[in-house]
Amino acid sequence: MAASRLSPEAVDAARRSALIGVAVLVACLFGIATRLPETLAVFWPANALLLGILLRSPRSATPATWSCAALGFVLADAVTGSPLVANLVLTLCNLVGVSAGFALYRFIGQSRPWLERVQSLTLLAVLIVAASTAAGIAGGFANAVLQGQSWEEGATRWFVGEFLNFMSVMPAVLTAPTLSSLRRIRGLREMSARLRRTVPAAALLALGLILVWFVGGAGAITFATPALVVAALMTGVFVTSMFILTTTVWMLILTADGHLGIPGLDPAMPVTLSVSIGLSFLAIAPVAVACVTNERRTALAALRRAVAHDDLTGALRRDEFYRRVQNLTRDWGAGSATIMMMDLDHFKSLNDTHGHSAGDAALERFADDVRSQLRGGHLFARLGGEEFAIYLRDTSDHDAFALADSIRVGQYNRATESLTGHGVTVSIGIATGSDTVENLVVAADRALYDAKRKGRNRIVLARGADEFDWTR
Repeated sequence: MAASRLSPEAVDAARRSALIGVAVLVACLFGIATRLPETLAVFWPANALLLGILLRSPRSATPATWSCAALGFVLADAVTGSPLVANLVLTLCNLVGVSAGFALYRFIGQSRPWLERVQSLTLLAVLIVAASTAAGIAGGFANAVLQGQSWEEGATRWFVGEFLNFMSVMPAVLTAPTLSSLRRIRGLREMSARLRRTVPAAALLALGLILVWFVGGAGAITFATPALVVAALMTGVFVTSMFILTTTVWMLILTADGHLGIPGLDPAMPVTLSVSIGLSFLAIAPVAVACVTNERRTALAALRRAVAHDDLTGALRRDEFYRRVQNLTRDWGAGSATIMMMDLDHFKSLNDTHGHSAGDAALERFADDVRSQLRGGHLFARLGGEEFAIYLRDTSDHDAFALADSIRVGQYNRATESLTGHGVTVSIGIATGSDTVENLVVAADRALYDAKRKGRNRIVLARGADEFDWTR
């Protein structure tokens, strides 16, 4: 009965907390699998995973989530046979680091979405240093108690290890695509384009990791650098982060089992501080390059949109409209096309009577209404002033006219309701056929002129004597 009274929000929060706990448990088991006899884990992703999830979704940082995460830490060590005292001490150290990073994030402020700009990488680095420092302080005491090391030695190793874990895992967690973003991928063409950008970096990464195995040596930790740079320049932050994570895990495993032949390794601590620091810096640089590249792409996309679209209405500009029409005509080849020319009636009178702000508002409302009725593949442009155009592909006369009439009726209703008879209606000329775009534009323009000449607020279909007149 009590469960049935829970709100959907409470059920969703409980489910989210449980899933986070399970994710922490799985990450802990992976880290435990990298332990060698009498050592801590060579790679421990659980803390970075938990902090990344909380930074990405701060509303998930509820008492239930912290409890589920703590339970995940404890269960992982329990099922793998760790002593209870060591289990609880290490769990406390793990939670101290994550809590410190999240508390500092709460104090500094929001920076979402993550890693779309270089500034957010700076904030992330600060949070990672804070979390690693807190974990190092607690870990120093833990190592002194559990392994008899000096506090300084234990703190240093915890700090360096946690810094590497956070730096290699968190960028991937923070930038992982959501289901909604995956659904926005438009068809096989966009998917194949993304894959083509990823393949060169993936091939270089595979080659680099294979060379690490066959060549070995201290310098092998840099063999993946070309792949990471290419990924940063050609793909995005998430793909680059996944490549970094793969590289880090591979290098740590090969270093720990002695495959790379790095001198001076202690069997009780099979990865030197130098290797950990080197891998950390190897992770930072490609992420920074990927952030800069992403920021540059965003700026170029905004510039292209500003150049291609009208500032007021968001419709395509004249030159961009004709360029895209020519491209679509070339790609699709022969077939029926429709050009619809539209002009708002008595627009000058509206400006003179109610001011230019009323005219701008009328243009914006008209453009929004037209866009809401168009499908993918349709092009909509403002050719200048109060004149607009639509390009349709493989649309019947009946469907083209139905669309035009819906636009005309909607504009007429707004004109009579919003400005009590002083608003603007729309006249529309339509030309359909397999003729050249230039000829269709001329024919549609003539039909629009006929609609204006015969009284406005009407549609004229430019095909011989076929003509539809609608007057209010």
